[in-house]
Amino acid sequence: MVKRRKEEEIAGILEFEGRSSEDPEFLRWLADHKAQNGGKIRVSKGARGPRVMFAKEADMVLWKGWSEKDLKAKKQA
Repeated sequence: MVKRRKEEEIAGILEFEGRSSEDPEFLRWLADHKAQNGGKIRVSKGARGPRVMFAKEADMVLWKGWSEKDLKAKKQA
């Protein structure tokens, strides 16, 4: 029997340090992402927080923007 591996294109990986996969803000990002385009992403447990793998470069840029906006808001508060 021949085993086949499914290989997927990965545009990039982001790891969100200091968050958990149960973080309300992180869960909102997941819901927003699915509502907007349903693009393929995978969430796994990283060394410092949830790790998100993206199939599309645009999805990764969107998530990076959300993360940076959240960090700026926390610094100003």
